[in-house]
Amino acid sequence: MEQNFFFVDGLNADKSSKRLMRQHVMKGKNAGKTFHRPSRTNQVVQHRPMERIPRPLATQFFSFPFPVPVTKVAGKAIDDFFNVTIGLVYPFQLGFSLEKDKVKWLEIMFHDKGSYDCSLALIQASNEIYLGIGYNCTNSLACISRTLDQLKARLNSKEALSDHTMSIIMALINQEQAAEHYAAAETHMAGLKKIVDLRGGLENIEDGIVAVKICRTDILFALQQGGHPLFYRDHMCHIHNILTSRGFSLERNSDVYSLRHNRLDSALQEVLFDTMRLCRLFNKHMDKKPLNLLEFQEVLVSISYRLLGFSTMKESRLKGDIQSAYNIGLSLFMISIYFHNKQDRMARPGLITALAKEVIGSMLDDHEDEFTLWLLILGGISVPANDGREWMVEKLRDQASMLGIMTWEQAKDSLASFPWMNAIHDEPSRKLWDEVRLRDV
Repeated sequence: MEQNFFFVDGLNADKSSKRLMRQHVMKGKNAGKTFHRPSRTNQVVQHRPMERIPRPLATQFFSFPFPVPVTKVAGKAIDDFFNVTIGLVYPFQLGFSLEKDKVKWLEIMFHDKGSYDCSLALIQASNEIYLGIGYNCTNSLACISRTLDQLKARLNSKEALSDHTMSIIMALINQEQAAEHYAAAETHMAGLKKIVDLRGGLENIEDGIVAVKICRTDILFALQQGGHPLFYRDHMCHIHNILTSRGFSLERNSDVYSLRHNRLDSALQEVLFDTMRLCRLFNKHMDKKPLNLLEFQEVLVSISYRLLGFSTMKESRLKGDIQSAYNIGLSLFMISIYFHNKQDRMARPGLITALAKEVIGSMLDDHEDEFTLWLLILGGISVPANDGREWMVEKLRDQASMLGIMTWEQAKDSLASFPWMNAIHDEPSRKLWDEVRLRDV
């Protein structure tokens, strides 16, 4: 039997057409039937709990005015960089909001097409280094090579001294360090110093986020290479005023730790005390957010520059006295804060283990058993399995046994006289302690 099909334009139908459509529906098997809508008043209303709707991939930054259309692959790279890679570098465990910093760096990195191409290559390289994945990028070196070509063009343009140019150089420094290309990293550091000098010095960098990023790059390079930093910044007075206005303070009263460490040089002692006060502030009041991320980093920058000003890592290794031991210990602590998830990627291979061996072997006396425990724990959470972790675990086991420490709670009590940030150090240290205890099973 031949069947005829008719298609009705229901979007532009007038009243007469709609009436004819309703009549047609009620013919055939529907003829004479009445369909009643269920009563809404008798229905049981079920309320679903509110939940966040996950964003589709790469849409978080679609509201940002990128200078070119963002492809799916580029969007994935940008999304991973700002939501995953950054979380491995900055201490999100302390409850900081990174949104303001993300927006600032988006503005710096993607303000025109040239900066977009260059920044995307850097982002791909960073993701590969920190996450171990690539986005149609054979390896990080290929991305860095592409970035160097683009950087050369920028240095010959009116953008040579811009914040974006400095951001490119700082990213290259970090990546060359991670790739163990230290000579290349040193060349980029010299270039960064020249640009900052041409802009009138560090204090003339108006944006605090950019200035602190420069200092962070400088400090980590100096710690890794054991030399002197190229810049200096100390805004502790400003931070004290901010804390006072919010009802907080970096407590300066006499403590058990100030009495315990009175044989240290006064400059080094003050660095130690400021570090302890910062830890105490966040251990007691982290939920109240006493400082934002930029202010927290200002404190780290101040402490780090004063620490490096007292003695560089290389100088401390040559002196080999108790002052040097504490200087090295505080340096390892700062590294654990700066790269709380990726110390093993950024620290020079073998450096942390070598420092711990030198300090324990020749710089300490019989009164520093708890300091040794603290140093071994910091070292143990900062090195991978193939870079001395086995030695750290064995020495930590022996040290705990000598001190009569059997539980993690006892170990934590022994660390009370030294810098320790619970939100950052507790979890990896507890895992390290469990590894130590397994040796006794």
